[in-house]
Amino acid sequence: MTRRDQELLDRQLRGLCIQPPPTGTMILAIVAVFVAGLFLGNLRSQAGETVHFNPIATALSAPGASSPTVLR
Repeated sequence: MTRRDQELLDRQLRGLCIQPPPTGTMILAIVAVFVAGLFLGNLRSQAGETVHFNPIATALSAPGASSPTVLR
């Protein structure tokens, strides 16, 4: 590229104003959507019926078994 070509290219690109993406705004938007999802999920879970979780039966169940094995 000659000096003249470089000067022409500089003149053509002078009008372009390339700015870096607003990373702070994007991160803030992602965090806001995440927090809104947590909030809405919490509201939805409180409206439904309660789920009872038995950690002993789950720990003793075999992978792929149709029903958990419970020791009595």
